[in-house]
Amino acid sequence: MQSSSLKADYKGRERGRAYAPGHITGFFTIHMDESPLLSGSTGAGLCLEEGVTTEVSVEPSKVQELVVMLNGSTIESAPTCKSVFRAMVHGVDPVKITARQTSLLPANFGYGISGAAALSLGFAINEAMGLGLSKEKVGQIAHQAEVENLTGLGDVSAQLVGGTEVRLKPGAPGIGEVKNLDFGDGFIVISSPVASFPTKRMITEERFVKRINSCGEVVMGSFLESPKMENFMRLSRKFWENVGIMGEDVVKAIQVFESAGIPSPSAKKGLVFGAVYPEDVPKIISKIMGKRESSPEGFSTVNYDLVHGLKIIISRVSKRGAC
Repeated sequence: MQSSSLKADYKGRERGRAYAPGHITGFFTIHMDESPLLSGSTGAGLCLEEGVTTEVSVEPSKVQELVVMLNGSTIESAPTCKSVFRAMVHGVDPVKITARQTSLLPANFGYGISGAAALSLGFAINEAMGLGLSKEKVGQIAHQAEVENLTGLGDVSAQLVGGTEVRLKPGAPGIGEVKNLDFGDGFIVISSPVASFPTKRMITEERFVKRINSCGEVVMGSFLESPKMENFMRLSRKFWENVGIMGEDVVKAIQVFESAGIPSPSAKKGLVFGAVYPEDVPKIISKIMGKRESSPEGFSTVNYDLVHGLKIIISRVSKRGAC
């Protein structure tokens, strides 16, 4: 990663805590530039209340060292988080940072976990070390880490804004343009992580890139003519069907969602999702489960394991961005 020249005075605050929402992309186009800060995506997506919470502890060390734990288990390979760490501690005395991250959303399915992990880590380090960086600057560091490690293009910019968002201009926070759409806050997202699919493959293989850019441009134009949730879901379904990465298991999961009454369910990579009104959640879950099921109080994230062989996750659309 290019040097961020962070020479801020390390004030020795030992702990920091931050949060970033999950993010499901409905459709997008790829924009790659020689500069990671100018690279990114245009498109639209939903941020979920459930995301990644990061708590860090900082202590003096002989060498710069980052230890990342997710849900209690040490992560040996966390390239995007390590890139954020290197940028954040550049120019300060060596420290060991232990980052304890928690999330109910699984990684590598399409929930934007790499972006949420990188962004929340950046905010937590900023707080713990008293670096005094702006949200925009931390967002730029996380975005650059995502682009350089090919783990994402637009998640970080979306996760800073929160809610239902549309990315009108590609690039890092402060360079690209992201607009929050107020129609999404009252919706509940029901999703199922069905099959993992690497982001790197999706945004680098020529056959996928061509389909993404050609179809993404068309559906983006249609969405901007009528920026409503119903149109977002319908166009998302059209987009991912045209991209052509829906496997048989994903198609079956979509059929389960449709049979339960979820309107226009879609799939991002191997993640099936739908947006519904809160009052419809009980009957939808009842149909999916095949039995009477009361709705979760407050609609905090709820996991139902192995329903039709699927993991069912319920979460509100977020009302806030990373903090």
